[in-house]
Amino acid sequence: MRTRRTRVGVFAVICDGARLLLAHQVGSGRWSLPGGGVHFGEPPAEALIREVDEEVGLQVVRAEILGVHDNVYDPGDGVQRHGVRLLYSAHVEGVPEPRSPHEVDEVRFFSVDDLPAPLTEWAARAAHLIGTGPR
Repeated sequence: MRTRRTRVGVFAVICDGARLLLAHQVGSGRWSLPGGGVHFGEPPAEALIREVDEEVGLQVVRAEILGVHDNVYDPGDGVQRHGVRLLYSAHVEGVPEPRSPHEVDEVRFFSVDDLPAPLTEWAARAAHLIGTGPR
């Protein structure tokens, strides 16, 4: 029988007008929302605060669930994974900058009409939820 695992992540949808904040992931080369995995027993809202600070140096002052993205995938290591990602509309303080150079090497706001590629599926979902952008 194939091994299966579920991973829960939290991601911040941070907007500046019609622009969406994205972080460039070093490992995958994709643009994504700031965020990451929830530790065992950690409340998702606390994980969001921790992840956003660790990755882009912003302090989350308020956040509301915006949507959910999930998919089942097999990265080729014999383990089938189910990724569940909670997307939070986040209000933040501070200036975004990469804080975890082994994970994120660039942080920028992009117009939702002109998003960079490659883009994670959950970043595309967030762009769609906030107005325009790919589905």
